[in-house]
Amino acid sequence: MAYTDFTTLAQVEQELGVTIKQASKLYIDIAPIEVSSWFRETMELSYDLALNINTEEARQSLIVNHVLIELKTNLPISLFLKKSFPVDASKGLTGYPDGLVSNYPDELEIKAPVLVVVEAKNNDINSGFPQCLAEMVAADIFNHKAGIVRERIYGVVTDAVSWRFVKLQENVATIDRHTYPFNGGNQIIAILQTFILDQKHQPS
Repeated sequence: MAYTDFTTLAQVEQELGVTIKQASKLYIDIAPIEVSSWFRETMELSYDLALNINTEEARQSLIVNHVLIELKTNLPISLFLKKSFPVDASKGLTGYPDGLVSNYPDELEIKAPVLVVVEAKNNDINSGFPQCLAEMVAADIFNHKAGIVRERIYGVVTDAVSWRFVKLQENVATIDRHTYPFNGGNQIIAILQTFILDQKHQPS
């Protein structure tokens, strides 16, 4: 069993002991930030290309990964893309998350604390939440094993055009009902940056 075997929210609740609830527009008030000229120019070339190719791999490599790279230009973080993250095989918490963001400034190996998990889908964003949540639970366990306790783990499920966010805190996962449009990435990057920099002021 692996992260990809988590296909329903009920399965996450039953097998991982997570309570799932919803809220609305949790991060809508986070102001967009100014992105770099590199990012704007890259999106002018790659955004439409990704949508025309219209595969999960294209959307991730041409849009989602560039969002993460832009995030790394602003913050001392490390990124891991499709890297093995074996945390607890007995619970099915093993496999290759699409993206992990760690608060550690190199990519030699995944080190705690892992802060944000990213799951990219080609369509049907809702189908990505079970896998994303399983990876978030794994990140929480991983951090605790390293002796680093983070109050919250954040998750992202996206098809690169629409972005959805989820927060895991004390085994309660709160999924934001609101869909955040890409719109140049300014607010998306601001939200991700807020997750990393200022967890204390996030909505409860």
